[in-house]
Amino acid sequence: MRIIGLVLSLGAIVWVMMQAAGGGDAETVIPEGHQQALQKAEGLEESMQESLNDKLKSMEADLE
Repeated sequence: MRIIGLVLSLGAIVWVMMQAAGGGDAETVIPEGHQQALQKAEGLEESMQESLNDKLKSMEADLE
């Protein structure tokens, strides 16, 4: 019974500390500005990959 009480009290302490720190869910959410920057970076990465693939295809065609 003591172990159960210790586990429950430890859980309560952790919960109180998480609430005091701003909760657990709020820390995992990406802010909107950061999300937009990530989307722009993904778009840039895709366009660079397409450009590189086109360049490689043209170089391969020149070698043939």
